[in-house]
Amino acid sequence: MSLMSLKHIDLNLLITFDALWHERNVTRAARRLNVSQPTVSNALSRLRLVFGDQLFLRAPRGIEPTERCSEIIKDVREALRHIEQALDSGPAFDAKQCRRQFQIGCADYFDLFVLPDLLAYMAVHAPMIDLRIRSVDIEEGMDLLDAGELDFMMHMEFPAAKRFGVRPVLRERHVFATRAGHPLVKGPPDIATFASLSHVNFSQRGDSESLVDEVLAKLGHRRRVAITTQHMTTVAHLVKTTDLVASVPSRMAAKMLEEGGFAVYPIPFKIEKVPVAVYWNRRFELDGAMRWMRDAIIEFCEVLEPVTLPFDTPAPTKMATAS
Repeated sequence: MSLMSLKHIDLNLLITFDALWHERNVTRAARRLNVSQPTVSNALSRLRLVFGDQLFLRAPRGIEPTERCSEIIKDVREALRHIEQALDSGPAFDAKQCRRQFQIGCADYFDLFVLPDLLAYMAVHAPMIDLRIRSVDIEEGMDLLDAGELDFMMHMEFPAAKRFGVRPVLRERHVFATRAGHPLVKGPPDIATFASLSHVNFSQRGDSESLVDEVLAKLGHRRRVAITTQHMTTVAHLVKTTDLVASVPSRMAAKMLEEGGFAVYPIPFKIEKVPVAVYWNRRFELDGAMRWMRDAIIEFCEVLEPVTLPFDTPAPTKMATAS
């Protein structure tokens, strides 16, 4: 874009661009901006002239971005965020007065064990902030954080580029779960029994293998993963209604026992606790609302107390170890 075109561009055009990208529908974008549909259509025509590209093309369910549109949306969003920060010279951020929507990428672990208390807190301290939750894997989540499509991500800890903020918030131990009365599991299994059973595996990436399989391989064993799912609630349902078994986080195991119809045991070999972290894009760290929401998420993750399961005792249980 030339300096001459910058002189004549209306800031509202960029705001409309962002709304069209987010909604993928002219009518919904108009509703989001509280303007008429013809106003958005006219703005899109002007945007096409400014950028020299169609930007959005008609699709069965609305509009879809062109390749050029996908290339520039990140810069448009970052420019809008910088302008917001430059104009924010008012009083200190007030969560109670903030009208905002945050996009969070996470597994349903967050929905089950963090979200209820977080929402109760927000109802009092930030009643007009809304959350939108979606399931993402680590690569997709990083791309969406980059593009401004996600504000935060909660995921098993992975190395991240310096442009991302990372805060480890908890470490989860995993345990072994079956349905009550499983015909092949009458008590705590040995490693051979564990490996011989058909497992359901949780993975946000859809992988059939996990840390459990890495440790098993070092010990000379291999298990069968009959199904992989991105949802922990699906893991629990399949374990309860079939002969599939699973390795699940301790908090999930406690919830399963509370519901009834399950049995849980220690995994019969030593396995490290899984570290979980919150991720965000550092370029938005000056945003008061982003800081407030990030700190609230972190706090409600870090205050999760370890759970005690029926087999937990002060004396350590002897387990197989991988060399």
